[in-house]
Amino acid sequence: MEILRLLLNMLEVAEYFNRDWDKDFEKEFAPGSSIQVKFPQRFYATDGMGYSPQAINRIATTISLDQWIQVAFEWDDYERAVKLERSESELRENYWQPAAATMAQEFDSRCAKFAYQNSSMVVGALGTDPTSVSTFYQARQMLKQAACPPGKRCMQISSSMMSTLGTNITSVFNPVDEISKMWKEGAIGRLAGFDFYESNSLYSHTAGTWAGAVTVTGTNQTGTALIITGTAGDTINFGDKFSILNVNPVNPMTRRLTGPKKAKTFTATADYILTGGADTINILPSIYGPGSQYQNVDALPVDGAALTLWPGTTSPNGKTGTVGLGMGRSAFAMVAAKLFVPTSVEKSGQAQDPETGVAVRRVQAWDPVRSMNINRTDSLIGMGNLYQDNGAVAVVGA
Repeated sequence: MEILRLLLNMLEVAEYFNRDWDKDFEKEFAPGSSIQVKFPQRFYATDGMGYSPQAINRIATTISLDQWIQVAFEWDDYERAVKLERSESELRENYWQPAAATMAQEFDSRCAKFAYQNSSMVVGALGTDPTSVSTFYQARQMLKQAACPPGKRCMQISSSMMSTLGTNITSVFNPVDEISKMWKEGAIGRLAGFDFYESNSLYSHTAGTWAGAVTVTGTNQTGTALIITGTAGDTINFGDKFSILNVNPVNPMTRRLTGPKKAKTFTATADYILTGGADTINILPSIYGPGSQYQNVDALPVDGAALTLWPGTTSPNGKTGTVGLGMGRSAFAMVAAKLFVPTSVEKSGQAQDPETGVAVRRVQAWDPVRSMNINRTDSLIGMGNLYQDNGAVAVVGA
């Protein structure tokens, strides 16, 4: 329970993942188990007295328990006899607290990687840190225009981004709340509707390389598969963001443009090397055109429409930069489940947080063959996309 408490208090990125579906994993599950989460049906209004029923066509996302996180260490009987700390406070300080910190960092790192690779909206220039708060207000604008659900939102930025904003930037932040002050070492303050954190969990991304034009092949494509044509040897990296000419985002409720036209951005969900012919890539979000209950663009791509790699970044080929995250709890899901607790060991136990569902199992066993005392702490989690289309923004920097 001590390890679990310490772990939960250290989370920053993972704290902003939705955990509403933990109840679906209340029992003990094997790694790889998954559930289907259905999104609410979306309707559109019709005009006139005539009866005009709409098809029930709910979409779903998959959340899989496939992330095993473990911290293990051991000592032999001689070390236990002459070197090992005796008091509970010493054991906590030297072993359980470091184990909790390591697991918390792993939670955050994995969540940060998942979030940046699956976020489709983007602001900033890859390889260059934002120099003013306008970039973060642009992120707020994107979430607002995309009808991001209300609730707590975070902005995870790198130390480099924080430094580039200037030494006096803290004067524009509202104070953080007392809980954040107490537990979140990286808490900075509140700005543009975001709770800001200076995070070391963020990932650096290297853009793919395009030798020439990359265009859409075929008209009126929908869904998560897009057929494109580029130059043989062109690369697209998992997490690359791109836009499609004349495919603009609409508000998911009004299905209208919410401001000046600006091409909608998508993210690649795998690595690709183009052949020079027609290649199919998988993207997020799914493209839904006019007439769809889930419409998210004003027009479907036309044959020959140009793709732009990392919009807002000049000459993005091969550029590298850190990807910050602006997101609410509607974008991504994190689930956790209990693990099997063995009984034929020296000590074993498991604690599960009733609010988040995160569970931590600790096992201590003696190995008679090696005369070794084994300690291991394990947790099983999974991640999935919820409303990544309107709940998260990648904020790129150096």
